[in-house]
Amino acid sequence: MELIKRLFGGPFETGGATSEPVFADSAHQAQDFAAQLPTRRELLRVRTRNTLRMAGIPEAWVEPQVLVEPQGRRTFLHLRLVVRHWDERLLRYAVAFQTRLMSEIERIDPQAREWLLSIVWCFPPDMASPYPELPQPSAWLDAEPQPQPLQASEQDDVQSDLAQLLALRDAELTRSESPGDVRGH
Repeated sequence: MELIKRLFGGPFETGGATSEPVFADSAHQAQDFAAQLPTRRELLRVRTRNTLRMAGIPEAWVEPQVLVEPQGRRTFLHLRLVVRHWDERLLRYAVAFQTRLMSEIERIDPQAREWLLSIVWCFPPDMASPYPELPQPSAWLDAEPQPQPLQASEQDDVQSDLAQLLALRDAELTRSESPGDVRGH
């Protein structure tokens, strides 16, 4: 009976006071996982290239690399996105790109979060950037975003609206101050 329970994944008594469920297919699952490793690597590479293409980002700008991390009987993956071309927009939209990439991966494999441990961005040590030096430490203290300056057409609209409001206010003031407006006398 114990052999049948082991073969079909049922729990069995360990012989002691406590019983612990043991599933016979755990070794089988580890083998299946190892067999799926090349497929999952290719899934990460293809989905990264497709997401880059769908987002309009040149594929040569980001190189997907898959890193393997064995833990016990399982092997987990990390997707490293190596930035090969500097563009400030990559940093600005990195989280949005990563979110879309993860949804594309999960669309193909809904259990991806069980085996994909991280998506990391990597900049080679010799990466050229327009910001070769860090700003002064005080630059990081200003946590509030700076307001964006108005464009010329927006400034004209604001000036026009302000002029109309001031004209209405002035008309109202002159009407209430006129000598013919004597109340209660």
